[in-house]
Amino acid sequence: MSRRETTPPVRRPEGRSTESARRSEGSSVRPLAPAPRADDTGVTRRATKSSPKLPAPKSAAECLASALRARTLASRAEWARKGLAAEGDELDPEIQFLLVRQLYLVHIEEDHLERALAMAAQMLAIGVMGDLAQHDRARVLWARGDAREAIEAQRHAARLAPPDRRSFQTLALATLQHFAGDVPAALRTLVRAERWSHRDRVLVRAYRVVVELGDDRVPEGLEETRSALAASPLREGYGQYLLGMIAYELGDRPRAAAHLRAFLRKNAAIDRAKQLTLREELRRARRALAELESD
Repeated sequence: MSRRETTPPVRRPEGRSTESARRSEGSSVRPLAPAPRADDTGVTRRATKSSPKLPAPKSAAECLASALRARTLASRAEWARKGLAAEGDELDPEIQFLLVRQLYLVHIEEDHLERALAMAAQMLAIGVMGDLAQHDRARVLWARGDAREAIEAQRHAARLAPPDRRSFQTLALATLQHFAGDVPAALRTLVRAERWSHRDRVLVRAYRVVVELGDDRVPEGLEETRSALAASPLREGYGQYLLGMIAYELGDRPRAAAHLRAFLRKNAAIDRAKQLTLREELRRARRALAELESD
């Protein structure tokens, strides 16, 4: 999956809504899904016994803010549950979505993939930010080895995405297709991703170069794309992976090793959710670097 982790915009307690949710597929907001009961969330509670009692919340939005600031998984989950119970059927759908997503992320950190998948389904049922819910589903499905279902979920994410997230979600689909070995499908998807891209266009083009080089093709505009990415602020992070893999495929060993080391260093201490998102890139970077350093 592509792989810049996208975090949905978080509103402060005094806010009411954001435009991004209204742009999700379907112009009308579907009926709110019932807020999950504490028993539905499945979050491990063993650590809460020794945790200090949390003050009574004033609103779901304040609970969300507290969950985002929480220093432990138990506290994060507890604030999310309190937020979901705070306003009953009047709970704002965007706040509801983000509270359930906190529970999803807790399950990811605890490596409870089935529970995380259930939370992703809850997020999808709420009816807002559907592309993010499908993207989160795809991440878990891929991690547990369901490549076909993961690709289908990510395909839905790309279709549901508003314009400002469409290139990201479409690039994420292309990466899954590529990792699954379907190069023709990945290249077709990258054409669509480039059509939607703006600020991240250089990443989309660089990924196309990586795919074509790996398939023994001669990419159009190879050096132009490589130079553009190297000069772009996007060269940091995921750009280092792409520059490293391009250099690796071209046999440029010193540059390949330098970029891949930088990519691995930057992602050495990432959280579990990002580890799952970048799982295949990290594996490929380590394998290529090991090969470069063994000679």
